Parts: sequence; structure tokens; C-alpha cells
Amino acid sequence: MKKTIAFVFAVLLALLQVPAFAAWNCPNCGMTDNTGNFCPGCGVRNGYRANEPYDMGVPYIGSAVYTRDQMNMTVLWVQTQLKATGVYYQGYAWDVTGNLGNETQKEIRAFMNDRGYYGHTGNVDQRVIDALAEYLDGRIAPVYVGGYYDRMNTIMTGGSAGGMTKIMSNLRDGIPHVTTGARWVQCCLSALGFYNSGIDGKYGEGTENAVKAFQRAYGFQERDYVTLGVARAMLEACYCSGRIPANLP
Repeated sequence: MKKTIAFVFAVLLALLQVPAFAAWNCPNCGMTDNTGNFCPGCGVRNGYRANEPYDMGVPYIGSAVYTRDQMNMTVLWVQTQLKATGVYYQGYAWDVTGNLGNETQKEIRAFMNDRGYYGHTGNVDQRVIDALAEYLDGRIAPVYVGGYYDRMNTIMTGGSAGGMTKIMSNLRDGIPHVTTGARWVQCCLSALGFYNSGIDGKYGEGTENAVKAFQRAYGFQERDYVTLGVARAMLEACYCSGRIPANLP
């Protein structure tokens, strides 16, 4: 009897050590056969639905390391938390894009040096994530993923961080032509109450004025075009206010 109980206990203990989830494919970055609770490619949590935004929490990327010009939601999380400290990465609102550039690496090195991690490379690794989470504690800023966030990099970059573009007026012979990016901006700004004209995909004077009004209201440098950082802020504002537009392209 005792042997039977011991055997059953051993089996149960072994089962508890087996992950409760099977291998899964990440709908955010496409990485296949993930076995942990977070995708090592982008930090997205297992079980998230691609058509629904959610707060990604504190990402876990294990032994993965993101280097210069890599672009993903984990890098965006790090940039957002660096700004949330109120000390690091200030004055670079336009650069909170999810792309690991020079300014981000510089601020990571400064932050890690001040936390006692001397000689850090400035790349994004789990040590950086954990150090930021510990430093901020209850002040961690939410970063949302899912739904329209998944498509934002494609709208703004054509799928490559190195080819990042601006959404701006597309004038030909003095006439603004239709673009997906312009329509995307109009949809967001309309939901937020900054834009009251038709959603025609033409980046004309009305769209430009609405873009400038949004940038003034949210503390961005006023420009006549939209960077990826501003575009993300538009969607964050829509999500946080419960007004995600249903007609985003």
C-alpha cells in the first residue's frame, strides 16, 4: 500500500513539472513551436488573440537578445519603461517605435550602469527587462499588443525597421492621393475627436491640422507628418478611451 501511494505521488509530481501547454505558434511574430509561456521572438504571452489588444505585462524572453535595428513589442516595452522612469529616455517621444536604435541603446546603457550593471551593451535582454520592472515596481507603464497593433509595423515600415517611413501628404500635381496610412490616421483621429471630415485616405490640410492637434495634446513635437511613435500613441489613446475604430484598414 505504501509503495502504491509513493508511486502515485511520484507520478503526480512528475506531471506537475510538465508544462500545462503544448507547443504553440505566435500569432504576433510568427515564431513556431514555442514551448514556454511567452514567445522568445517578441515576448507575447501564450494564448493571446490576434484580434484583441491586451496589456503584455512584463515580457519574458529567456536567453534571447535583441540588437540594433531589431523591431518588436519587447523593445517597445523597454522604451516605454525607460520613459516611465522620468529619468531616462526623455525628449525622444518620436523614437518610441519598437525599433532598437542608437538613442535607446544609449539610455539602456545609462540605466543599467546606474543599477550596477557596468559595461552593458545596450541591447535588450532579460536583465534589462527585469531591472526596469524592479525599478518601476508599481509604476510599470502598460504596453498593449494584439489586433491592429500587429499590423502597425507593416503600415509604417513595409515589414522592415530599416525601411521605416512617415505617414504624410502624398501630393501629385497638387492633389493628395489615397494611401492606406492616411486612412489609418484619419480613422484613429476621428475616433478621438480630432478629425471630423470623411475617411477618404487623402492626407490633405484637414488631416494635417488634426495630426498637429493630436501631437500638441499628447506632448509630441508638432510636425505635419506621423511617425511610428505618434501612430502608436494614437492607437494607445483609442484603446485606453475605449474607442478603437472598427474601420481601420
